[in-house]
Amino acid sequence: MCRVTAPTSRPRQAADACPGVGRPFSAADGSIVRLRPASRPVRVQALAELLELAAGQADPAIQLTSRGALQLRGLPDPLPPGHRDAIRATGLVPSPTHELVRNLVASPLSGLDGRGHADVRPVTDLLDAALCADVELTRLGGRFLFALDDGRGDVICDSFDLGLLTTGAGRCVVLAGGPNRAWELPLAAAVPRMIALAHEFVQRIAGDESTWHVDELTEPLGPEPATEINVPSRPERPLGAVGEHAVVAVPLGLLRPEHIVALARVTDRVRVTPWRSLVIEDAAAALPELEAAGLVTHGGSPWTRLHACTGLPGCARSALDTRSLARRLAPVLPAGRLPVHVSGCERRCGTPSTAYVDVLAPTSLDDALATITLAQPDTTPRRVVPSIRDGRDHSRGEGKRETAWT
Repeated sequence: MCRVTAPTSRPRQAADACPGVGRPFSAADGSIVRLRPASRPVRVQALAELLELAAGQADPAIQLTSRGALQLRGLPDPLPPGHRDAIRATGLVPSPTHELVRNLVASPLSGLDGRGHADVRPVTDLLDAALCADVELTRLGGRFLFALDDGRGDVICDSFDLGLLTTGAGRCVVLAGGPNRAWELPLAAAVPRMIALAHEFVQRIAGDESTWHVDELTEPLGPEPATEINVPSRPERPLGAVGEHAVVAVPLGLLRPEHIVALARVTDRVRVTPWRSLVIEDAAAALPELEAAGLVTHGGSPWTRLHACTGLPGCARSALDTRSLARRLAPVLPAGRLPVHVSGCERRCGTPSTAYVDVLAPTSLDDALATITLAQPDTTPRRVVPSIRDGRDHSRGEGKRETAWT
């Protein structure tokens, strides 16, 4: 079984600053905009159009976030109306009023690989539509997260505010804040129950924008009686061929021009996962072509273990260009079990949710390699840092997440 830890609360004075098209975040390298596909397919043409807005940058890319969102940074600040119009024209902002609250993650392979108890794609679409149709739920804020798991345990093991876990044919449990508060329901009743719980949350916070999560309420959310459930063990995250379909990881979560060109030759749409990877239907045969473009197709790649914060020039706090160092590090990364995270400062943004090798502001490639080598013999991280759920510093466009173990 997997242990899902509760979010770490901290005093707050104001609402979250999660960026969107209507509310960009001003960072050291310009405006940051985040787009939330809500676990729905994303057109490759829309990705190409987004990347055109960043084409003049030295290192143009679309960032994939840990909530399955797409992020552009380094845009003009303030963001010109023409840029807003171009982003909205991609179709990735179906509701301008609800863009910040469409935080939905769902089992990315649901309905494709025969696993799970039910296909949650229709439920995800219904929830997204119900959320966008409800004016009051714009008060949820940009950090409130819905998680819909088809029973395999891939998204329900991570933190969420309201969750759904299918348990059998036409059955599910709806959860509030974690496995300790759950209600068994017919699957057809799940969306109304989740919307009702979301309403209760916004009524309970009564306009207090410093309360972001269900776990931060003084009294439990939802009706009695509630129960406690055991969530499934976290499965391996597939990579490569899954039947006729393909799953490819994106190095450093940065979708680059060459990736999008290769994707366009293979498919017209992809599904973004919360693990900085893409699900591509009917594309297993195209894996060699996708790998040649720099996407990751097998578990032996160093990019399955190598992570980095935003670093320079996007983050003014950073002591180095972490991405450049990570790219030089990848070909010579020592073998090991643990993830390796390169941080540009003590804040260590974007760290993995498990134990990891902590490479903090190395002065050189040799310094980074020495740190990793020292950590590998007993597979113990040099320093394991429990991170804070949603304690994101949006000047980096990345975030720290709570610690969870399997």
